[in-house]
Amino acid sequence: ERPIVLVQDYHFALLPRMIRERLPEAIIITFWHIPWPNSEVYSICPWRERILEGLLGSSIIGFHTQFHANNFTESVDRFLESRIERADAAISYGGRTTLVHAYPISIEWPADLLAKLPDVDDCRARMRERFGLKADVKLAVGVERLDYTKGILDRFHALNELFKRQPEWIGKLVFLQVAAPSRGTLPAYKLLHDECHRYAEELNRRYGSEGYRPVIMVAEHHSQEQVYEIYRAADICMVTSLHDGMNLVAKEFVAARDDEQGVLMLSTFAGASRELLEALIVNPYDAAMMSGALLQALTMAPEEQRERMRPMRETIRNNNVYRWAGSMLLDAARLRKRGDLDRVTGAAGDPPPSVDNVVSIFERRRMAMS
Repeated sequence: ERPIVLVQDYHFALLPRMIRERLPEAIIITFWHIPWPNSEVYSICPWRERILEGLLGSSIIGFHTQFHANNFTESVDRFLESRIERADAAISYGGRTTLVHAYPISIEWPADLLAKLPDVDDCRARMRERFGLKADVKLAVGVERLDYTKGILDRFHALNELFKRQPEWIGKLVFLQVAAPSRGTLPAYKLLHDECHRYAEELNRRYGSEGYRPVIMVAEHHSQEQVYEIYRAADICMVTSLHDGMNLVAKEFVAARDDEQGVLMLSTFAGASRELLEALIVNPYDAAMMSGALLQALTMAPEEQRERMRPMRETIRNNNVYRWAGSMLLDAARLRKRGDLDRVTGAAGDPPPSVDNVVSIFERRRMAMS
């Protein structure tokens, strides 16, 4: 009758309200893994009120960043009659209170995996042999599923811009794009696949030569070990999402670099940019800016790479996936304990706790964590 229920992602937007109707005393945590748009963009959705009402069946709604949490609150404020306590990140709707918090997702720190992998020099040698790269060539990589939100074409534009502005890098830089096939039966994804390959071939014709291709497209799935080998071999990792809730590729690349070398180029529109402040933060819509950042990454001294990589590794090691899950479950446990106290004191038949009472639970948690 009183479970703790985790609802994961946008596919189940209506589910929290359904659970609430069946199990009124459940503690329901909904985590939304993709960005939440601003209220003006959200207003075009024909089912906007139904989605909001469904989500507000939750006890807690989690987003990757505070920015997305704020967008959700603004959407509720615009489209539903509700009471919003912005300072407390709480929404009262239909006689119940929902807390809206940021819980940045992360990865498991890959200590066991790294112990099994070859060292960085061996990984580089393997990649150079696999793709026929010369010893003096710098390697930039992108690793993700083939999706129009990932900004793959924008990287190609940046590479083209770099070669136009800094032609001395022609022959000295190779970009390896690992793009796992995704939803290939959908027309938009097939079109993207064809466009990426067409542009890659155009760059190779324009800037390539005997034994040199500036762009290598690999449209196939890789195991986790293979992906980490690529990370360890790279001089630069380009994460240029046009819109991303978090993006774990950025965190995986940093975790893979126990040599504290390599440069992360990270889109400002990826949630990870709120945590990995030492990355080169870029606007993927600005090819000139990205080409400048690419040049900065190519010429960055090893000492600066280490100074940037070290704090990012510390952040990811501490804020790992277990902390992400644990924070949500601890908040759920505190809400449940509050319900138990209400029962003991005879308040079970009273209206749901006020915003102030619910929020006090989370204020104590934040004070304890700090």
